[in-house]
Formats: sequence, C-alpha cells, structure tokens
Amino acid sequence: MKEKVLTQAINYEKEKIESSFKKLYSGSTFFADRIIYYPYYYFIYSVNAKRIFMPMEEKMGCVVDAISCKGSLIDSNPKLEVIDIPSGQILEKSQSLDNCLSTSEAFIHRSLSLKMRMISFSNITLEKQALFYRPYWIVFHNNEKQNEHNFIVDGVTGQYHPL
Repeated sequence: MKEKVLTQAINYEKEKIESSFKKLYSGSTFFADRIIYYPYYYFIYSVNAKRIFMPMEEKMGCVVDAISCKGSLIDSNPKLEVIDIPSGQILEKSQSLDNCLSTSEAFIHRSLSLKMRMISFSNITLEKQALFYRPYWIVFHNNEKQNEHNFIVDGVTGQYHPL
C-alpha cells in the first residue's frame, strides 16, 4: 500500500552513495540498503523587528522533528513535491501539529533573541505550515576487520549520521 506524501526530492541515489564511500574507504564494503522517510513539520513566519542596519521585516523558517519535537532554523524553504511512497518506508510521527507549532514558536522567539540578537520584535505571524518527509538511506558498512558500522545518509544533502 502506498501513501501520497509531501517530500523532498532525492539528490543522492543508491549508486552515488555507495561509490562515494568506496572511493574514500577502498577496503570496505558499503551497501545502501533502503530508504526511509522521516517526518518533519516546517513553519514559515513573517517577523517585524527593530534593528538598526538590517531589514525591519523578513521571513524566518524552522522545521520541527515530528518524532522528538526538536526544532532547527532553515536557510531556505524546502522544495517539496507530492509522491507515492510505500507505507513501510514512512516513519510514524509521534508529535501532533499543535505540539510542534508551540515548539516552533518558542524556538523562533529564542532564536530571535539569543542567536540573531534582535532588540525587539513587534509581530511574528505564521504564514505557512506543512508536514513533509525527508528521505534518508540506511547504509551498512563492513571493513577488512569485519567490523560493522551502520549509519544513515541524508538523501537530500548527502550528510551522514551514525545509528
């Protein structure tokens, strides 16, 4: 059974991941086993702020992990498309949109005051929100010493993360 979901396009296909790791570690075997889709909510806000040398109004966005409910800022809007994905490749979200919305609002406020050092912001308005799924490859690795290390590779950026 397949589901229609909003997702980002895969930039790093199986062959590209395996050959890139093989070039770095020629004595090892890498196998990109399967792809999974991880749930995130993204939120775009319009911010009116008081600053001396920067624009008064700008857009800010963040994504909130729909499993752990942790937020992060985004540099640009993700390019999303609707595709059919087998339901076995989609991780279940455990956080509701309302939980993640309040997390994103707190995260944006904290980021504006601490990281972006805005003196004050008079108005923050939610402009857009959506649930989307980001593709990750599950990669198995064997080396000459027969040690196994499994990790995931972001299908959009090619960055890897240990499991």
